[in-house]
Amino acid sequence: MSARRAGRARGAWRAGAVAVAVAVAAAGCSKDPPATSSGNAGPPGAASIDGRALVTNACLSCHTTDMLEQQRLTEAQWSKVVTKMVGWGANLEPAEVAPLASYLAATYGSDAGAYDPAPVNAAEALAAMTPEEDGPLAGGDSGRGRSLYADRCAGCHGMDARGHIGVLLVERPLLYRAADFARVVRRGRGKMPPQALTDAEVADTLAHLRTLRLPLP
Repeated sequence: MSARRAGRARGAWRAGAVAVAVAVAAAGCSKDPPATSSGNAGPPGAASIDGRALVTNACLSCHTTDMLEQQRLTEAQWSKVVTKMVGWGANLEPAEVAPLASYLAATYGSDAGAYDPAPVNAAEALAAMTPEEDGPLAGGDSGRGRSLYADRCAGCHGMDARGHIGVLLVERPLLYRAADFARVVRRGRGKMPPQALTDAEVADTLAHLRTLRLPLP
C-alpha cells in the first residue's frame, strides 16, 4: 500500500471511528424518537403519515437520535435538510418529505429547549470502534461474496457499495467488527429488511466489501 493510500485509509478509518464512537456514547442513540401530537402535520392527505416512523425508517439508518436532538431548526430549515438527504439517497417517497420536515420541526425545532448531552464514556467509545476477531465469520471468499452482494445488497447500496438508497459501505469500521455487521444484516435497520444469511454468506460478503476502496482525492 502506498503512503498516500495508507494515509487516506487511516483518515477514513478515523472519520468512521468517530461516527461509531458518537453513536455508542450517545445516551439516546438506540431509543425511538419521541412522539408528538404535531408530528403528522403537512399538506392535505398527509395526516395518515406517521412522522415518528419516518424518522426511524429514513433517518436512523445513518444518524443517531442524539444527533437529531442537537438540532434547533425551523420547519423551512428542516425541509431543506430533508430535501438534501433525499438527494443523497435517503429512502423517502415524495409525499413523505413534508410530513417528516413537520415532525422534525415540532420535535427538534427552535422552541425545543436546551440540549443536555449525555457524558461520553471514553472506554465504551474506544471499545465500539476497536476491530474484533472474525470468529466463525472468518475465511470468507470474496468472489462468492461479490456475487452474493450483487444479488442481495447492490439494489440499495449500489454495485460499488458507495450508497444509493442504502448507506455507503466502503471502508467502514463496522466491516472489521464481523459480529456487529452480521447483527445489522440479520435484524435489518430502518427500511433495510432483515437478511437471512448464513455465517458463510456473511463471511463471503464481508470478504468482498473489505476489498473495496474509496477513490483517492
